[in-house]
Amino acid sequence: MYLDYRQSDRNDEPIPVGFPLGVDEIYAFDPMPAELTSEQGHHVLGGQANMWTEHIDSSRALDYMLFPRLCALAEAVWSTEKNLADFRSRLDSHSKRLNVLGVEYRHPEGPAPWQSRPDAPGKPITREERLAIQRELTRNISDAGR
Repeated sequence: MYLDYRQSDRNDEPIPVGFPLGVDEIYAFDPMPAELTSEQGHHVLGGQANMWTEHIDSSRALDYMLFPRLCALAEAVWSTEKNLADFRSRLDSHSKRLNVLGVEYRHPEGPAPWQSRPDAPGKPITREERLAIQRELTRNISDAGR
């Protein structure tokens, strides 16, 4: 899970890196891949999110990239029953807390003008391109432990 990836395919997302990974996609994350056997699943300890900051120039930009997606990730890795509509209603409460704390999170309607970076082309890719890169990087791993 890479939280430095852009949150939508809108042109005004700041420094578009990777493929779009919004709140709904984060919420859908399952730390237990379906293809694992129950024996293999015992080795999964939880989920992880990475935030590479080479494109983040301020704490305001960091807030924007992390929130509210961290709210979605927390619920995704701690919940056994998921309901996106229920989560969205709870997200309204989280947003009020973030406002009180002064967190400059990404609003559902997109970035505010000061959160956009039209001058920075970034490195957007599609999900399919990212999966092809992952397959190439890991193609020899499945035979390594045999």
